[in-house]
Amino acid sequence: MRVAIIGAGISGLSLAYYLQKLGVPYDLFEAGAQVGGNIRTVKMHEYLLELGPNSLQCTPELDELVRELKLERDVIHASPENDHRFVLRDGIYKRLPSSPFALLSSNFFSWKTKYRILQEKNVPPADIDYETVAQFFERRFGQEVAQYTVNPFLTGLYAGDQQRQLIKKVLPGLKELEMRYGSVLKGLTLQNRGFNRQKSFSFAKGMRTLPNAIADKLVSLHMEHRVEMITRSQGRYIVSCASSGDYDTEEYDLLVLALPAHQAAELLHYTFPGLSAALQNINYPPLAVVHSVYNRKEVTGQLKGFGALHPQTEAAFASGSVWSSSVFDGRCRPHEVLFTTFVGGSQAPKNALTERTKLMERVHTELAALHMISAEKPNFQYAHLWKHSLPQYDMYIEDAHQMAKSLEPEGLFIAANWQSGVSVARCLRYAKELAHKINLKRPENLNR
Repeated sequence: MRVAIIGAGISGLSLAYYLQKLGVPYDLFEAGAQVGGNIRTVKMHEYLLELGPNSLQCTPELDELVRELKLERDVIHASPENDHRFVLRDGIYKRLPSSPFALLSSNFFSWKTKYRILQEKNVPPADIDYETVAQFFERRFGQEVAQYTVNPFLTGLYAGDQQRQLIKKVLPGLKELEMRYGSVLKGLTLQNRGFNRQKSFSFAKGMRTLPNAIADKLVSLHMEHRVEMITRSQGRYIVSCASSGDYDTEEYDLLVLALPAHQAAELLHYTFPGLSAALQNINYPPLAVVHSVYNRKEVTGQLKGFGALHPQTEAAFASGSVWSSSVFDGRCRPHEVLFTTFVGGSQAPKNALTERTKLMERVHTELAALHMISAEKPNFQYAHLWKHSLPQYDMYIEDAHQMAKSLEPEGLFIAANWQSGVSVARCLRYAKELAHKINLKRPENLNR
């Protein structure tokens, strides 16, 4: 049995890694000259810039992978203040309490909302088709909670819009608690799950360390091999690649697409037109990432925390910033601070498409106002535009999920963040599970 994997983002890389451990023959094709997909680190001058995810959260899969790749010495842990998150409210930053219970003793919310939180256990569960995140939290906790905690959270992590994202897709665990216990807070308490955030870490040379280390272990990774066409014959997949002017064709028993939805749609246009059409409906909003560096003495505002998020109701230009130099050492020079600011996403896609110079000017102006920065301009500034950032888990992704699942008996599988979830941890977990599922299809295992 041979498996073709197309796309060497973190999902494709980790799937190949786990298949290799299981002894399953595979070929991993990557059209570009570098691996990692959305995980991209750039070193410019003395600055280490993350264009994609800025950190990883500790999970069993990640911890195991770091040990197997012998990356322990490269790991750097987030500062102890990493747990401090700030939210823009009434034009100033306020620290967000770390749990619903801590909210009750803070002045972050009104007394009316605090009372509503206490009464959440009395709100009857409701199984609503296509219920959005906003509808779920407004129904259970009230509008203020949805506006000032959930909205910035989804914007910051998913570039998403709570008015469109489906609760069962984005936060399925909370929906399950409601249905099982009748209350989210009661379920969390009974399961002793708490509200503590998982510890965050990165690497001394940036996030690119992880995909590069996985790639170094793979024996069947083919870089700069662009898959031009996929066809089927007698139950097998025929993969045609272009590389250095040559054109190769190979046959495979199973096919795994580890690509963004719009790229996968192009390859499936003739073979599986139904799935192709569904994939074209998945929304990937544009997102700009702007890095700004200032002298520390020119920043009056305190930077003790992971960063700050901007709820939509505050009408800010950016959706928020990670205080990169406060979270991890070595991101800029000791006398400087580095902000990583995000602009756009589903709630404000036009902002991301602002002309580059004007984009950076507007980010600087907003940073200066909110963080009391006296500098006329940054010491250094860099902007990167993701024309297609993260897949949105709205009602349009449902058809793609169902159709992809129905095609698994045909030997077609998906290993991509539009299927597994957008976090690196979810991609790794899904890839590991998929590798074991594929391994069970080997003839020697089927006959057991």
